[in-house]
Amino acid sequence: MKFNVTQIGTVHSEFDEPADPDAMREVASTIVVDEAYEEALYRIEDSDHLKIVFYIHEADEPTLRGPRRYGVERGTFACRSPHRPSPIGTTTVELLERDGLALQVRGLDAIDGTPVLDIKPYAPSLDRPEEADDDRRDAPRGRIKRGIRNREREELLLRAGEIHGHFCPYLALGVMAGVHAMRELGTESEGMEDLVAVVETNSCFADGVQTVTGCTFGNNALLYRDYGKTAMTLVSRDNSDNGVRVHVKEREEIIERDYPEASELFETVIADRDGTPAERERLTERWQAVAFDLIGRPIFDVCDVQTGVSVDLPDEAPIYEDAQCVDCGESIMAPKAVERDGETYCRDCANASYLQLDGRGLSRIEPSE
Repeated sequence: MKFNVTQIGTVHSEFDEPADPDAMREVASTIVVDEAYEEALYRIEDSDHLKIVFYIHEADEPTLRGPRRYGVERGTFACRSPHRPSPIGTTTVELLERDGLALQVRGLDAIDGTPVLDIKPYAPSLDRPEEADDDRRDAPRGRIKRGIRNREREELLLRAGEIHGHFCPYLALGVMAGVHAMRELGTESEGMEDLVAVVETNSCFADGVQTVTGCTFGNNALLYRDYGKTAMTLVSRDNSDNGVRVHVKEREEIIERDYPEASELFETVIADRDGTPAERERLTERWQAVAFDLIGRPIFDVCDVQTGVSVDLPDEAPIYEDAQCVDCGESIMAPKAVERDGETYCRDCANASYLQLDGRGLSRIEPSE
């Protein structure tokens, strides 16, 4: 069966030939709609974002399977390759301005002269799959599991940023490590202790790991070993001899070599605790850009991966009885209490030493008398 399609406009871009799609999306381009369709643009300004359907007029011969920019080989219908049986592209763009028949947009990865076939408003309720509240109650990690399954590392990085508060290279590396380990083990986390992640650093990396794996301090599935290495190991309690360990190689050299401006700003603003407000703002911008660049790179470019790793796991977390401090009256876990002269105290009231996890790692704090 044959179908007729109609060109309704044309792309005007500074790119005359295909380039890196990410670079193309950063640059504003213009869609000029044919005069015959001017009425169809009525109130298009009400939409912040648009879905653009276009004909990839300079696509090569179609392929059914081939390599992607990053990651494993996939079939054409399982990736965004332009070399398709019907070379039609779709992209969501931001509408910057309308000037008559001209729509200035950002986010379009189409070259100059590309025929536009259709324009639709972007509607999150229709274009972005959302689980109902009941679905989210039944499967609280449903979106994250889907992201792992589909290797949607950028989406998972966005989710990690929700708890981490900002985007940085080591958060991205933690997400990458978590995704790879979860897929390698072929397992899913239910937020219990059946799946355990062992992190060897308490840096930003650990937040990326927790987001993706679902192994956290709160559900007793995250172990912290104070080795000072940017590394994690994921293992199932059912088979503790078959863990997957991901270690970030050349930890600092990756940033220094590949992102020198960001590295210099980090030294000034973070390491030296110096820098002007403008430099701090610039670091935030560059750190974010580095994170989203890293998240698209093959993991083996930046990490070493070991499989079949044996992990010595502690027993599952016990349930402790409570005790009560005779001084402040607050309840405490019984093993954490301090006994003095036959009375039970919390460590604070007893002025006793305690363990603290902070930016230095794990250390014992001796309170001053």
